[in-house]
Amino acid sequence: MTNGLKCLVCALFLSGCATSHEKISESLQSHGATLLNRDFKKASEYLYMYKEKLDLRNPKAFSPKANYAIVHDIKTSQNTLRITYNERKLMTYDDYLKVAFDKNPSITDRNDFLILGLHKLLFETYQIEKGHRITTLSYQQDAFKKLYYYLEVIKWKIKTAKDTNGNYLFITWQNNWQIELEQKLKKETKPSWEMLMGLPSLKSGRETLLDASNTNFETLFNHIIAHAKNSARIVGDEPIDVGIEAMKSIVLFL
Repeated sequence: MTNGLKCLVCALFLSGCATSHEKISESLQSHGATLLNRDFKKASEYLYMYKEKLDLRNPKAFSPKANYAIVHDIKTSQNTLRITYNERKLMTYDDYLKVAFDKNPSITDRNDFLILGLHKLLFETYQIEKGHRITTLSYQQDAFKKLYYYLEVIKWKIKTAKDTNGNYLFITWQNNWQIELEQKLKKETKPSWEMLMGLPSLKSGRETLLDASNTNFETLFNHIIAHAKNSARIVGDEPIDVGIEAMKSIVLFL
């Protein structure tokens, strides 16, 4: 074999390797985009389940009239619903989350603002309005890291935030007797064992002091966070677990 022919064979071989490598890379990128779409779908399923439980636990904090439209947007991966607050139509997820965590005790349908804010946050991060992405290169790495931190802060806010009257904005992990005790302590400065055991939920035997806190809400929310973190990993920029204060510095609605 002449030197010229050897060079040609080598060039063809290397070209073939490069082409195969490109095809494999494209295939992996496309597969990654499919996994991202699956993460969005699964996160939306958990969000719907979370809404169901939240409305049952906080029955006066959502609008039955808006329920169908909210559920429809979540289940069909759409972003068509807009709610008006103080005569202003809310647009961005930040708009909804700001209202959801506003300390004003007179806010009604707080659940709806929270769920729509979360749905719009997921919808925007996964760029659902642009259709199915061809490769993961179409997604922004920082967006998924930001999503992860948003969700972690929202989970913390749901658990701890109170209105100006000292009432929790959302009842999730608390047992009924804990809520009743907080209400009682606002009127009585000297708690007693008799007062504690006289709380309706304890007196009726529906709950006991040893009952564990409700972890169902946090479990569902953790599933949503897990899919967000997995998506960040797929696009190559897994978020670093840091303290809540560091996460709060990234979140604009606080």
